[in-house]
Amino acid sequence: MSTTQKPTPPLLPEAPELLEGAEAGQRLYALASQGETAAQMHLKGADLSAEQLPEISFSHCILEGCRFAGTSLQKASFTDCALRSCDFSGADVTDAYFSRCTVSGCKLLGANLNGAMLHSAVFTDSNLRLTCFEGAGLERVHFVRCTMAGVLLSGMKLKAPAFVECDLSGACFTGTLLRGVDLRGCTLTEASAGEQLREFRGAIVDVEGAVALAKLLGVEIR
Repeated sequence: MSTTQKPTPPLLPEAPELLEGAEAGQRLYALASQGETAAQMHLKGADLSAEQLPEISFSHCILEGCRFAGTSLQKASFTDCALRSCDFSGADVTDAYFSRCTVSGCKLLGANLNGAMLHSAVFTDSNLRLTCFEGAGLERVHFVRCTMAGVLLSGMKLKAPAFVECDLSGACFTGTLLRGVDLRGCTLTEASAGEQLREFRGAIVDVEGAVALAKLLGVEIR
């Protein structure tokens, strides 16, 4: 990772209000219904799966072990937040906004983040298999040891991204330019892009990555 372009860490409260389980879920639902921001909170074990929470806003919060599977979170906002072991599988997070966030040990299997804007965020040891980022904008977003097989990364605008030891097998990069992006240590087997893999021009890959891309072009390396 670049020493000059690291994401800015979230500014978290020293003594946030702790809410657990059903109480945490009820508070979040009430705030969302009133259009108010969840701020300065440590939310543990809230289960809001399949709920309708569009435009919900989180500020200076810790979300731990919370479930948002299949939840509607369109245009949601996460600012200065830490998401730990949360489940967003199948969630609709289109056009959402993330700024100065850490996402660790979370599950976003098949989540929809199309059109989302992410600034200064770090995803670590998380499952983003089949997650959709089509048309999203990422600035100083780092993915570290993430499972990203089959992820849709097409039509994106990338600025100072990082992919560290990620599984990008079967990922689609069509329309997303990767010039200068360091993909060494990542799995690129069966990744796809536009004609002649033009999106990969100028990308930095290791020997394994070069072999994977050569196979996509029909080149046989002996």
